[in-house]
Amino acid sequence: MGAGDSGGPAGPAANPRHPHRTSLPCGRRVGVGRPRARQPRVSRTRASESMTGAGDRRSAIAGLAVSTTSIALGALPVFLLGALAVFIRDELAFSETQLGLAASAYYLASALSSVPGGRFCEAVGGRRAVASSAVLGGASMLAIALLARNYGALLGLMVAAGIANGAALPASNLVMTQRIPVRLQGAAFGVKQSSGPISTLLAGASVPLLGLTVGWRWAFLLAAVATLPLILWGRGGPRRRREGAARPAEGVPVGPLVVLAAAAATAVVGGASVAAFYVESAVAAGVGPGPAGTILAVSSVTGIGFRVLWGAMGDRSPRLHVPLLAGLMAAGAACFVLMGRVSTPVPLLAVTVLAFGSGWGWPALFNYAIVSRTPSAPGLATGIAGTGLYAGGIVGPLLFGAVTEALGYSAAWLCVAASAMCSSLLMYVGGRWLERVSHIRPLLPRREAERR
Repeated sequence: MGAGDSGGPAGPAANPRHPHRTSLPCGRRVGVGRPRARQPRVSRTRASESMTGAGDRRSAIAGLAVSTTSIALGALPVFLLGALAVFIRDELAFSETQLGLAASAYYLASALSSVPGGRFCEAVGGRRAVASSAVLGGASMLAIALLARNYGALLGLMVAAGIANGAALPASNLVMTQRIPVRLQGAAFGVKQSSGPISTLLAGASVPLLGLTVGWRWAFLLAAVATLPLILWGRGGPRRRREGAARPAEGVPVGPLVVLAAAAATAVVGGASVAAFYVESAVAAGVGPGPAGTILAVSSVTGIGFRVLWGAMGDRSPRLHVPLLAGLMAAGAACFVLMGRVSTPVPLLAVTVLAFGSGWGWPALFNYAIVSRTPSAPGLATGIAGTGLYAGGIVGPLLFGAVTEALGYSAAWLCVAASAMCSSLLMYVGGRWLERVSHIRPLLPRREAERR
């Protein structure tokens, strides 16, 4: 009697072609001698990239719009403070030195909150982090509009707004990596980094539209109202908190990111100096105030196009990221040297356009290069590197002003050029280091990556 004729209940029939398998009545086959291999689990970031790459256009457009708006509104308080300073100082009675202190306090708060903001967004998710930064930023601007009756209150509220701005950068970068297809992220980061000129434009328009008509407080009030769509959008984010996201040393390669933060700080010295002293420097060289302002505006617009262009080039070849960043800063250094020596409008326009395209055209590619090499924790990684962005914004104008008073504008632009050359070297060293580390080991512990 064969094994299949035993007196017990009939079991599954043997498969003659594969003896190690048995056939079930419903047609499914289960391995007996070979257990089924467990499928690897994909991280949330990579799963989201696959989803957006499959064609979720609406999600991608929403992510880009939200990220750009978040950064623009995060930077708006300090731009409004500068643009409306003549009205604010007249009402609250404080000096120009105190005005500079309030702006510096804002950037310092942004620098100090960038890393905690990155850890926070990795813990709660991009949508909720964007909403949280919008809540704090909107509340700060609302309080400035309604409650700032003296300089002390204004200073404290600018610090709160700076904290919101520091958290908005890594949160918006995390949203970008989750919702924009990988093949388009470089160009998308170029669009997102246009938020700075947008903030400048809004702040400038607030002077004739609001400051001279209904008063400066209405500008902060309307800016606070503008954060409501971000808050409502962020309420739909996941509530689950990811464990282990509060350990940056385990989550990302800190060493190369610190080098890149130093590279960003030395690079921002040039851009911040251009924003603060360009017109005065051009006038001192013999160019009229009107043409100098026009050149600055035209160059700012072309700079947006260059940021998108460099990001799109990064989409085509990731190998270009590091050498292109280093090359842009080296070219920017040459432009800064010429900027202190040119004294006629047409050559100055050419030099300024090239400076905006090189020495101030790198932020989009910089952020994209980092998130593309830290897919497990892009918010945390850009939070670490972003500290340098705000630190350079604090140091740059102070250094430029001090050198100008002592030695003149030409010497100050030479110092900016030297800072840009240091940035070029640090960009290359930090970028190559990050590439090596990201290929050697995972950027998050294996267990943490599986949870995501």
